[in-house]
Amino acid sequence: MNDMSSSPNVDRPASRSDSKPTTPADDIEPAYAQACALAERGEHSGARDAYRQLSETNISVPFLALVENDLGALDALDDQCRIARGRFTRALDIDPACQPARRNLEILSRAHAAGQIDASEIDVGQIERDAADSTRSRNVRRSIEPIRIAIVSLLFNWPSTGGGTVHTAETGKFLSRARYDVKHFYAQYAGWGVGNVSLPLDHPAEPLTFTDVDWNASEIQRRFREAVDRFKPDYVIITDSWNFKPLLAEAVHAYPYFLRLAAQECLCPLNNVRLLVDGPEKFSACPRNQLATAEICRQCVVTRQRQSGSLHQAERALSGYCTAAYDEKLRRAFAEAEGVLAVNPLIAATVSPFAKAVHIVPSGFDPERFPWPWPLDQNAPTKTKATIFFAGIVAEYMKGFHVLHAACAKLWRKRQDFELVATGDPPGQADEMTRFIGWLPQDELPSHLRQADFLVFPTIAEEALGRSAVEAMGAGRPVIASRIGGLPYTVTDGLTGLLFEPGNVADLADKIETLLDDPALCTRMGSAARQRFEQHFTWDVIIERHYRRLFISIHR
Repeated sequence: MNDMSSSPNVDRPASRSDSKPTTPADDIEPAYAQACALAERGEHSGARDAYRQLSETNISVPFLALVENDLGALDALDDQCRIARGRFTRALDIDPACQPARRNLEILSRAHAAGQIDASEIDVGQIERDAADSTRSRNVRRSIEPIRIAIVSLLFNWPSTGGGTVHTAETGKFLSRARYDVKHFYAQYAGWGVGNVSLPLDHPAEPLTFTDVDWNASEIQRRFREAVDRFKPDYVIITDSWNFKPLLAEAVHAYPYFLRLAAQECLCPLNNVRLLVDGPEKFSACPRNQLATAEICRQCVVTRQRQSGSLHQAERALSGYCTAAYDEKLRRAFAEAEGVLAVNPLIAATVSPFAKAVHIVPSGFDPERFPWPWPLDQNAPTKTKATIFFAGIVAEYMKGFHVLHAACAKLWRKRQDFELVATGDPPGQADEMTRFIGWLPQDELPSHLRQADFLVFPTIAEEALGRSAVEAMGAGRPVIASRIGGLPYTVTDGLTGLLFEPGNVADLADKIETLLDDPALCTRMGSAARQRFEQHFTWDVIIERHYRRLFISIHR
């Protein structure tokens, strides 16, 4: 008998590159019965495979706990008691009402004292033995139903180039593919130009249409509350709503809800990125946030409100910002949330004093947009110069194109072996070293990234993730990025790319020259970038590593 004095942390894999297809909900109960039958016949290897396949499907708490218990029972019968104890403990962590796991832990304790296990006592296939128990039967029926998730957003458009909005659409798409029952509720109001959906969404969605008469906070709350009540979700994810998030949280407070922070909304009411601009080349990252310093943030908005766009100003007014009542709603929304989903550790650390649970959940990316190995393009032109790529709004100051252009101009004075390509308008040659190619739709961007030698992300603001940086990594290209916000957590300095000080033209020029001078380094970094993309940013990884465990851990 193995020593059972300690229990390993036995858990399901965070992700599997060879994961089996999801079992349809109607097939879960017979599939479980088949796994039990294999176990009872002593066919442990086949039973393990059957149980593991079930554990990777979308089953909720009571059923998953039984599967974990039965895997532990097989471990115990195979004299792997240390692992078995870990699995039984895990089953009780998932569902404290899992009596088979509780009994099995007691059996292991007795066996440890006696020096052997009585196989007849180990509970395997408990679901069949308890079939006559009406309470257990109800739990089993509930457990094979997909978990129901509502996504609510105020400022959604589709298609969109905004990273947060793309993430919202893909969250619905990939949670649906993972067999969650998803419905997306979004506001549609012509006065603000929101709710414009001109292409089909890949998940069920319901627009809530408003007119000038009913576009006010109380009516918006009422309409979202009634729509969500009709759906009766297990969870609600609140996204794409800026300062209005607390009011949506108030509307759906009857359900467990998550606040999704795609940037620093609810932290910086001015512009969502805590960027302060005091003149040409005079900018700084603000250390404040309105959860901790509400009065200071209000004064900042009063002083600098012209530094935010008209939509920001209208949205703050709709939310009732700059009132004591709003501050109370904001803090309550964070305090009562089941969890806050932050994109990077910096945002997570900022909100953690105000929330009972904070989870670092990066944005996911559709791997179908980034095939690997990359298909050969026989029509690609032969390159005579290196291509430096910028994906962003050229005229938007915070994106830092002016920093990149200045760094390239500095290099151009001594070498002309590169071209700066940017998603600017109008398309064509902007100057002797710069070519604009217009704004690119999502389906066209990957091929342009692949044609580049590397991407530069020169933002001067605290970007939460840096979506185009991750997309370049998906295309197998290294990234030079500002050392600010979430970018140091996206780009691994010296491995998948290089980091430079935000706004520092000389430092950026040096980093660009490093990659121009060493094509082999570019290739190595591009390969490492692709590997990091696969390990951390594809949607299958995000679902399995984050959402799946999150929903299981708190499902009621």
